[in-house]
Amino acid sequence: MGNCVSRPKQSFLVSSSSSAEKNTTPRILDGLPIAEPTTSFWTIPAAPIGKPWSHKNLPSHADVVIIGSGISGASFARTLLEYGNCLRVVMLEAQDVCSGATGRNGGHIFPATYHDYEDLKKRVGENMAKKMIRFRKAHLDEILAIAAEEGVTEYAQCRAVEGVDVYFDKPTFEEAQRKLQVYQRDMGEYAGSYTCYEGLDAQEKFHLSPLAVGCIATRAGAVHPYRFVTSILSRLLTDYPKEFEIHTRAPCTSIDEPTSSCPFYRLNTARGVITTPHVVHLTNAYAPALLPAFKGAILPIRETMTAQRPGRNLHASTLHGGRSFVFFDSPRKGFDYLTQLPDGEHELMFGAGFESRMDSVANAMYGVHSAAHVGGAMPIYFGAESWGAEALPSTPTDEQDVGVGLWAEGRVKAIWSGLLSESADGMPWVGKVPVNVASRKAPPVSSAPSAMNSGTRKLKSVLTAAPGEWIAAGYSGEGMVHAWLSSKAVALMLLGEDLTEVQNWLPELFSVTDIRVKMAKRTFRPDVVLSGKRRVFSL
Repeated sequence: MGNCVSRPKQSFLVSSSSSAEKNTTPRILDGLPIAEPTTSFWTIPAAPIGKPWSHKNLPSHADVVIIGSGISGASFARTLLEYGNCLRVVMLEAQDVCSGATGRNGGHIFPATYHDYEDLKKRVGENMAKKMIRFRKAHLDEILAIAAEEGVTEYAQCRAVEGVDVYFDKPTFEEAQRKLQVYQRDMGEYAGSYTCYEGLDAQEKFHLSPLAVGCIATRAGAVHPYRFVTSILSRLLTDYPKEFEIHTRAPCTSIDEPTSSCPFYRLNTARGVITTPHVVHLTNAYAPALLPAFKGAILPIRETMTAQRPGRNLHASTLHGGRSFVFFDSPRKGFDYLTQLPDGEHELMFGAGFESRMDSVANAMYGVHSAAHVGGAMPIYFGAESWGAEALPSTPTDEQDVGVGLWAEGRVKAIWSGLLSESADGMPWVGKVPVNVASRKAPPVSSAPSAMNSGTRKLKSVLTAAPGEWIAAGYSGEGMVHAWLSSKAVALMLLGEDLTEVQNWLPELFSVTDIRVKMAKRTFRPDVVLSGKRRVFSL
């Protein structure tokens, strides 16, 4: 979650002991976002904007309606409002602001690079593979820059870190080194800096278990995703009070196509009806609920996350939040990933254990096996000596007492799960949704928002591209290295901007077509599970 599921899209059969628990016949999600039964550590204390917003009446019309309030929604709204011209924008959220995957992920900005490159090259060609990798890598500096522009770098704990892939299986590590060589040879100066450490050197450098056989280290990033998103949305509400509204507890239950009497989409929500010429679907795993054609193309995966107190010796390994890790214990058993908060009790944000069993998707609880795994894995990965004695809960100050009594007092302070998506063809879906995919006709061009000359009251200019439905979704667990720029691109498309620059960095294969949707569904075989992040190598 938050850059936690992806890496090469190779198929493999999951054994019953895998920490990436995936049913061989996953249920295709077709419902609306639910009220999650577990509390994400990120969301306590709740930001003012993150609390229920239900006091305002839903307007009857908006120029653009955004569905979803996570990182995709924040990126899209920010771009639309800052590049657009007096557009009236409404954001609908089924639960609370940033209560979905973004507010439940790992805060991991660690793009899959060498892991995927060779396989992408075989599949889409060298130039497109390079473009996809550059797109992922661009997100770290983009998010760091956005945090700085918003003045929330420290508050959102947005930082560059040393990212370390840790291998416990020698053949897997050797294959990783080979793939890294291919990646560096082809990418040249764009590859970035990577350093390999083997055996004892790896163990001593990163204070790991004697079981670790090697590491590959590079530059990565980490962020408090909830604070990052809620800060941006709060600022937009302040800066654009007449143009921008957020309505929570307002799930969109259906969308009616335009008619002769109403030339707009009609969105039916729990808070009323709103019409618009533009609908923007930024709900990731839940996109198929309102776009049924994506059932089977965007699939749900439930993953387990924890906040844990570090062992008393562990800071030598994690550098008080200056390092992030991904652990590969077997080529067939998935991976685990770790970031650390730079303040407070320096909680370890540790996740793994994919769940896509029917009951897990249905009731939204984490699986017992996944919970048991993440609750006990870290002292094994770092080793008893590097982990040290268990930490005792610290005594909170008055400023830190929010959540006291909510969290457990042992190693695992909090455990929760969240729903991320898997794209059946391994690539995000970004852009305008064709009418034959949406299964709804679009509003007429005449219904597009227009600016009027205040003196003559005559039409001055059309403010957007032709009306329609838009999407950025299907990040395959790599949302933190796909969502921001994908959603920014969609906003620029909707505004009808010159896309020459966007085309330089947005992979064309992310676009939505009827043929791609059909092919993606054919690609997915329910008896074979698609890869999870850094499920790197089939040996």
